Amino acid sequence: MGPDDNTDDTLEEQTLAFLPPDGWDPSNSAGEPVHLLLLLDDNAPPRRYPLHSLPVVIGRTPPADMVLEGTTVSRRHCRFELQDGCLRVRDLGSTNGTFLNGARLDAPAALEDGAIVSVGAYRLRYHRRAQDESRDADAMDEELREAGKYVASILPRPLDEGQVRANWFYRPSTRIGGDAFGYQMLDGRHFSLFLLDVSGHGTGAAMHAMTVAQVLRERVLPNVDFLDPAAVVGGLNSRFQMDRNNNLFFTIWYGVYDTVERVMAFASGGHHAAYLLPAQPGAWAPLPLETHNPVVGMLPDAEIASAEVEVPIGSTLHLFSDGVFEVTKRDGGELSLEDIVAMLPETMDADGGPDEPRRLYDRVRAIARPGPLDDDFSVLVFRFP
Repeated sequence: MGPDDNTDDTLEEQTLAFLPPDGWDPSNSAGEPVHLLLLLDDNAPPRRYPLHSLPVVIGRTPPADMVLEGTTVSRRHCRFELQDGCLRVRDLGSTNGTFLNGARLDAPAALEDGAIVSVGAYRLRYHRRAQDESRDADAMDEELREAGKYVASILPRPLDEGQVRANWFYRPSTRIGGDAFGYQMLDGRHFSLFLLDVSGHGTGAAMHAMTVAQVLRERVLPNVDFLDPAAVVGGLNSRFQMDRNNNLFFTIWYGVYDTVERVMAFASGGHHAAYLLPAQPGAWAPLPLETHNPVVGMLPDAEIASAEVEVPIGSTLHLFSDGVFEVTKRDGGELSLEDIVAMLPETMDADGGPDEPRRLYDRVRAIARPGPLDDDFSVLVFRFP
């Protein structure tokens, strides 16, 4: 690793969008082709980066024009430049090299349409497009950005006071993901909480997740008692059968906490356990809270079971999606649910801080392979004073 590289392995591999320079006017280049890069991901749709103004430098940190985070990318890694109407790529002395169609560059090289440029752990595909094609794609990108803003706008606010404290961390694997979660007081003594995970990725999964989440927030399941987790999961299963919803199904964990009796009633539909941890580390092992019900949307007449557990003073409930542990490590192995459960006590504050959920993400990123995670990463931490 060279002197310009960051040695902090916890740095997340996340692409940051870049903006065209001030004063750039697309109308001034109406007849010119558009050069663009697609960031490729085996588990998600590619992301588009039009090169509105050249040259463009790719690096790990600003002032690079396009920032690709992570230890595999140098601060100034490579440069895209226009020469005689042809886009060329030049390595800038990067530690790990720049590759064109699998061959390491030792001199500037011209790019043909469809060429693959590898920058550290990232793969970029070059395309040369007409203005009309590019404008249509830009409009679609804007729609996705607006959808992502909508998803972010309806996520719940953290709770740092009251009978239940709540913090969360959410990172979709694509621009918008298929996880959704929420919590609210149902009445003067009952607090509800849920996390659901829709099959698949992208816009369809995200919109389905938001629809289900809104049903839960607005409590609009007919003839369903929202104090009864089994009734709620059963009501969702009746309403959201996959044959009526584009073959989408989802898992869910739904709980209702009685703040007076200090009892949590819960039901899970195809979802792994949530975990209750003691106030004092080591006082007792993390307690899995799970009921063995089918995923929601597959079986129209499924019987749903629920359970209850006492909630000790100062304990915490950890609720997360399977994207937290279905992760490929740097050595090629796979994380397990047991690995994550073992990490939970190590991420906690004695007094409960807002960074607890983020710490779990940082721990996972530190041992995950470079690049985006394979699935949405959602983790919620509830503390019961």
